[in-house]
Amino acid sequence: LDATVEAVERVLRESAQGDILVFLPTERDIREALDLLEGRKLGRLEIVPLYGRLTNAEQQRVFAPTQARKVVLSTNIAETSLTIPGIRFVIDTGLARISRYAPQSRTRRLPVEPVSQSSADQRKGRCGRVSDGVCIRLYSEQDYHSRPRFTQPEIQRSNLADVILRMKAFGLGDIEDFPFLNAPPAKGIRAGYALLHELGAIDEAGLLTDLGRELAHLPVDPTVGRMILQA
Repeated sequence: LDATVEAVERVLRESAQGDILVFLPTERDIREALDLLEGRKLGRLEIVPLYGRLTNAEQQRVFAPTQARKVVLSTNIAETSLTIPGIRFVIDTGLARISRYAPQSRTRRLPVEPVSQSSADQRKGRCGRVSDGVCIRLYSEQDYHSRPRFTQPEIQRSNLADVILRMKAFGLGDIEDFPFLNAPPAKGIRAGYALLHELGAIDEAGLLTDLGRELAHLPVDPTVGRMILQA
């Protein structure tokens, strides 16, 4: 965080114009960076947080015109989901919180990991969309080149029970035969079937039960849906 705040201060000292977009991995990092920047009294600034759990009205603050110079502190929601006008400087920590499902323990983790090269390039592209821009990466070029070229597809790191359940409910056939662009791992498919069988969503033959059809109508994780139906 100290390096991030120092980078913001450097941009403010060396350039008198242009809004700044800072990529941080977590909401906690955003709140702490917000407190640090407000404590530095860096002049007339509007410091705006941006992450997925904010209300729509709070997220719209990043688009509101202002006479003050704007510093947007964002998670990777600003990487591809939206384009913020007026950004001329990007400060990239090179980190993001990425969802990963562990089939063995049936738990979902949200570890903070280095982003891939493609994500880093996407972040760099957020600046200079209407004029020349500058991207400051808080990691070395060697670190950048050592990272994977692309982020692992979400279907290869997700709980496949929900995918299998909805494919069966919509009559899309078996997940093993579906022509995914990136095929999910066999271990994840087996774990998905096992979980659905334990929940009573499919029978021994792998066919959808009445309970499974009810589960498929709930827009939540099958485990959570099963608890809701039981309640």
